[in-house]
This record gives sequence, structure tokens and C-alpha cells, in this order.
Amino acid sequence: MQVQKIFVPMDFSDHSQQALRWGADLAEKYGAQILLLHVLPKAVEEVFAEASTWEDIPPYYDEGMNRSYHPHYKEPIIIDLVDRAQTQLDDLACKELNERVPRQAKVAVGKPPDEILRVAHEEGADLIVMGTHGRTGLRHVLLGSVAEAVVRTAPCPVFTIRAGAPVSR
Repeated sequence: MQVQKIFVPMDFSDHSQQALRWGADLAEKYGAQILLLHVLPKAVEEVFAEASTWEDIPPYYDEGMNRSYHPHYKEPIIIDLVDRAQTQLDDLACKELNERVPRQAKVAVGKPPDEILRVAHEEGADLIVMGTHGRTGLRHVLLGSVAEAVVRTAPCPVFTIRAGAPVSR
């Protein structure tokens, strides 16, 4: 088996950071590239702040079509979650990965299992290394498992890591 591309899905939890350490160790041993992916449920978030001046408040028209200003107007602010996550992922890669390990970091929007499987297939991943919370019983049934969904349908082997698993560095 030849391992050239190791794929590590990241949710920034302790479990996924432990998986990143394992993935980095394996990438160094095999001379492989490491691909990091963070999946967001949505690309932007809209938050509202109080308008700072009357000029910041757009007019609205009441039922009689009279121009007016809403007394409790809050100004919408759009936060680009993809850019924020990409920066966080790039920072983590620089901090955790050896400079000799070729890397790529991506952010996707959607359901984590679907996006992980899509990217693994598109990128031709040879191995997926991912963290798991290790839930069992009713908590597992109620909360589901991203790792389990990936293991069942992945296009390549999946190496799952529970938090606390020592890295053999």
C-alpha cells in the first residue's frame, strides 16, 4: 500500500487535534501530503448591532406609505465564517505540522459526513485519520457519529483516534 495523501477532517476539538498529530506523524513516515478539512454548517452569519447614528438607519414605510425610521433598528453585520475558519485552519497547520510535510487546508460548507466523503473522493485520499468522541449507547444513537458515517462509506481506509491516544513521536 502506498500512502501519498492523508486526509484529516478537523472540528478543532481535542479529538481532531489528536488525530492531526497522528496524521502528521504518519505523513512524515510515509513522505505523504496532509490535507486538512473543516466543515461549516453555513457560510455566513448575520448578527445585529445597534445603529450608531440616524444616518445609518434605512427608512421604512408604514401602512400609510409614510417614510419613517424604526426606533429599534439594529444594523445587520455579515460575518464570513469561511474566511474565519480558513484562517484558523491555516494557523493550526503552521503550528502543528512540520515544514517538511506538504499540506493543504480547505473549508467546506454542508453536513460534515457528506463533505468529508466528497472531499476524500475528489482529492483521492489514501487514508483518512479522524478523531472520534467514542460515544456509545443512547448518546451515540441520539447524537449520531460523523466518524461512523465516514467509516461505513469512505473510499479509502479510515484510522479513527480517540482523545488521549498517545502519538509515537
